[in-house]
This record gives sequence, C-alpha cells and structure tokens, in this order.
Amino acid sequence: MHIFFSDAHIRNSESERARILIRFLNEYGPTLDSLFILGDLFEFWFEYKVVFPKHYFKVLAILYSLIQQGKKIYYILGNHEVLAGDFLKNFGFIVYEREAVLSLGGKRILLAHGHRVDKRLWTLVWEAILKSKLNHNLYQMVHPDLGIYIAQAIAFFSRKQRRSPTLVKNLERYAVTQFGNFDIVILAHSHIPTLKVFNNNKYYINTGDWVDNFSYLVIDEKMISLNYYNQRNKNLVLTLD
Repeated sequence: MHIFFSDAHIRNSESERARILIRFLNEYGPTLDSLFILGDLFEFWFEYKVVFPKHYFKVLAILYSLIQQGKKIYYILGNHEVLAGDFLKNFGFIVYEREAVLSLGGKRILLAHGHRVDKRLWTLVWEAILKSKLNHNLYQMVHPDLGIYIAQAIAFFSRKQRRSPTLVKNLERYAVTQFGNFDIVILAHSHIPTLKVFNNNKYYINTGDWVDNFSYLVIDEKMISLNYYNQRNKNLVLTLD
C-alpha cells in the first residue's frame, strides 16, 4: 500500500492534528510499502547548522521509526520548506526539491507540491523572500528561539490566505497539460481534496490537507482512493484501468 498526504503544517507535536497524524501513521505503518509527503509537513522548515526544532520531534520520531522498519518515505518539498539542507536526507527521507516521477501499477505518475503553479501576488512575494541568500544569511544570525517564532508567525499568515478558486482551477489545468507524459498527476498546496478521472483513464488528484480535511490518497494494486481519516463515509474509491 502506498499513501500520499500533504499540508499538515505542524507547529507543535503536541497539537491535536499532530497527535492525529501520529495515530494515523502508527495505524497504517505496518501495512505501508511507501509514504509520499507532498510538502508542507511542518508550518516552517529552516535548517540551522546545529539547532533542531524540538516541537517537531515526535512527528519526526514516528517517521524515523517507519524508515528503520524498511519503509520508504519520499518527501517532495513545498513552499514552507524554506531551506532544506542535508538533515532530511541524512534522516532517511528520499527528498525531491521540485517534482518526482514514479511508476505504480503500470501507471506513470508525476508528483509535485504545486506551489510553482500558484501565481498569486502573496505567493510570489513569499517565494522571492525565501529564495534570497541575503535573507538566509541574516536569518542564521537571529537566535533560534526568536527566529523560529518569527518564521512560524509569517508562515501562519501565508497559510491563512483565502482559499483561491483560481488556484484550484490552475492546478487542474496544469495537471491536464501533463497527461501527454503521465497517467496520474498528484498535487497539493490548495488544501482542497480532489480526485478526477479524465478521458483515456487519466487521473488528477490533490491530496488536500491535514488542517481541515485530514485527507490522504491510497494506491494499492489496481485501486486508488481519496480518503478522509475518521470520516470513512466520505472516501472515494476507484479502480485503476
């Protein structure tokens, strides 16, 4: 069984959604073949040289235990993974900075967070700030207690921007443009769970989020399903042709 999820935006491992995510990973870990995180697992990820954000520890610990059990965990970076150095790779994640391509059940699949499709002003400003090497260097000089607090506050403001119907449409349009090379396109970023089938058995999926929907995708042999944890009556299950 292969599970895909995104946009948990964990701020603290003691939070309710962090506890739900940990319970979910404990529940499904034994039957898991691989796990795909399509970005924004944490509210903000920035690597200092020697400092580790303790509020993320329990979530990372359960993921590390799965890696130690031989489970493969793929991490496609999102727009809240500000500066990912060697930590995630050394931790055992298989990390992709932009997108990933894989084959499952005879289907060619494209995975990406989706933020590069987002052309809203706030998103463009946010990305420009985060790409600045000057800002990275200045941030390294700030005490981590203050730096993490400031960063999480800004990231929270970014996440609270109004859900955009235009973004939802643009993500779907982008997926359709990729159907010439891929059978399935899986994106995230919009926080809106989506599973659509197009002509010639092409699939577009958005994994939604673990903030409001607690949604995740499962691909298992010839089955594909968009699920809502603890809301099984909402699950959408399709057969892969």
